[in-house]
Amino acid sequence: MVASGVRQQLIGLFEVTRFTNSLYAGMYTLVGAYLSGGIVALWSGAAWVSAVIVGLVVAFGFVINDMVDVEVDRLAKPHRPLVAGRLSQADARIFALVLASLALGLALVLGWLPMALVATTLALATFYSFVLKGTVLLGNVCMGVLIALIPLFGALAGGGITLAVWVVAGLMFLFDVSHEVLKTTADHEGDRAAGLTTVATYAGVPGAIRIFQLLALLFCLVALLPWPLGLASWAYALALVPCALLPTLFVIVLLLRSTSDETITLSLKIMRYMWITNLLPILLLSSRS
Repeated sequence: MVASGVRQQLIGLFEVTRFTNSLYAGMYTLVGAYLSGGIVALWSGAAWVSAVIVGLVVAFGFVINDMVDVEVDRLAKPHRPLVAGRLSQADARIFALVLASLALGLALVLGWLPMALVATTLALATFYSFVLKGTVLLGNVCMGVLIALIPLFGALAGGGITLAVWVVAGLMFLFDVSHEVLKTTADHEGDRAAGLTTVATYAGVPGAIRIFQLLALLFCLVALLPWPLGLASWAYALALVPCALLPTLFVIVLLLRSTSDETITLSLKIMRYMWITNLLPILLLSSRS
């Protein structure tokens, strides 16, 4: 029984962190280091320590998010570990403190500036979960800022923030804000039942989808900027079309034709895969800007 309980707890800890998201965040941290200092920076110890730190911060964010969302998840996502009983609130609280402490400790190894940035990010993630999540656009923008900080943090380990890194941060901000807005359409029933005010509960699903489409179009336009700015070659443009532009435009058109739950689920799945496909054109940006 004891072994079974420990196993269940470990599974709950693993689930609550959404581990794959930490992996994605770590990859984009390394991308920031690469765009800043090239292949030498990519293989530096500082870059990989930075990637681990970002993964820990992302895991922390998901843990506190689930701690705050217990009542909402009880209505809409009963499979999550805190609601399903695979993890207790007390254990989740301790786990969040451990993750935050590890992130701050490792950041101190890199210097005071990285540690200050990590502390600010942890505070912002906490503020999002406790205050901003159930707001119209503010929470979505906050999440976009947190995501945009990832390549910037990696660039600090690579030698400094270049113009290419700023462009990537801007693209990640727009992509994530649009993604977050679209996610409110999938969660609108549970959010409304819990009394939360989000883009979808305030503007309705059709209104939230229109906002998403405008943001997605803006993402496409900004994604084209690196070429005229001299940050990328034709190889970037050729990779951008199938990896980012066409999938985004497909989702926009798909949601023009239908706003059913099935269509929204498919659209969110496509956008999630785009966190991987977007890596190719980003890696083709110049690291000498």
